[in-house]
Amino acid sequence: MRYLPLRQSITILFISLFSSLVSAETFHVMLHTGSFPPYFFEEDDARTGTIKDIYSAIAEETGDTFEYVRVPFNRALHKFEVGEIDIEPMTNPAYRGKSKVIGVYSIPFTVAEEVILFNSDHHIRVNGPDDLLDKTVGVIKGYHYPKFSHYFNDGRIKTSSVKNENILIKLLLAGRFDQALINKDFAQYEIQQQHINKRVVVGKTYNSLDMMLRLHPNKEEALPRFNKAIDKLVKDGTIEKIYDRYR
Repeated sequence: MRYLPLRQSITILFISLFSSLVSAETFHVMLHTGSFPPYFFEEDDARTGTIKDIYSAIAEETGDTFEYVRVPFNRALHKFEVGEIDIEPMTNPAYRGKSKVIGVYSIPFTVAEEVILFNSDHHIRVNGPDDLLDKTVGVIKGYHYPKFSHYFNDGRIKTSSVKNENILIKLLLAGRFDQALINKDFAQYEIQQQHINKRVVVGKTYNSLDMMLRLHPNKEEALPRFNKAIDKLVKDGTIEKIYDRYR
């Protein structure tokens, strides 16, 4: 009888491990081509990025395996709709309202913020679009800026559109415009990498959205364990520590 507690413990452990193995799956995760640090980097880059780091942490909690599918953005969205991609790793329902397959969403695990980035020689206090009247603002071609769109459309605020965020920062430093609208995480990462903290000023956040995992409906049964893992990783500070590595 003295061995019974040990046997019971082993049995419970075995059942727990077996249950995890039974529920664990392999998921195909959307990851675009190119790079958008700190979220993801080029395929041959040794740096992993916040998305892979977060999903590695989730995998440790759930036992699942994540395989990344790197294709251009529009093709990636199509692959999700036809079920060839299971997970869009970081998004918000506001972005995918027109998708043929809406998907199901996890609880939020971080917040994406958009800020006004200034050339430090021309930093001004901005509380809203009215503070930028008659000024030229750097923006990304093809991006939508709801809080500023009416001002852009009627010319009250001028825009200088560029291809990507790297060019946006380059032209801001060169004085082609005095301020730009940009993702805060990207801006903070590039400020650190380029050592330009004295040349730019990160202004007020003008827009923020909760970021979630979007799961194809065919895989909806996995959502509860993803939510459980995300809840733990948020509460114990793991996700914040991942972001801190890139700041």
